[in-house]
Amino acid sequence: MRNEIIAIILMILSTVGIVLGVLAVEKYRRGQLYTVELIARTTEHGNWYPRRITVPVGEEVKILIRNIDTVSHGFAIPDFNVAVEEIKAGNVAVVQFMPDKKGIFPFMCTVWCSERHLEMTGELIVE
Repeated sequence: MRNEIIAIILMILSTVGIVLGVLAVEKYRRGQLYTVELIARTTEHGNWYPRRITVPVGEEVKILIRNIDTVSHGFAIPDFNVAVEEIKAGNVAVVQFMPDKKGIFPFMCTVWCSERHLEMTGELIVE
């Protein structure tokens, strides 16, 4: 009985340790660049979240795009020649670029995702 309890405790500690280690590594990796997380959902399920992203001009930017939907999405910021052809359901895409001009720039889904696909837009604000 005592050995079973020790084994359970060691199993829990090792699981928690692995999770904490992965979170620490991810935090370190994200700290290397100005990172934004963007979530993709069809318009009827909430659209892009957030719909407005603010980033600094002249600083390397990384956008993690998580598709939590059941359909594929695409992503583009035409003013900066940034594009991802397809992000399948449940997948993550990463785009990295240097915004070199200030202003408000549209981003959009580039894969037909629903009847309201044309509403799947957002704004990149570069300050």
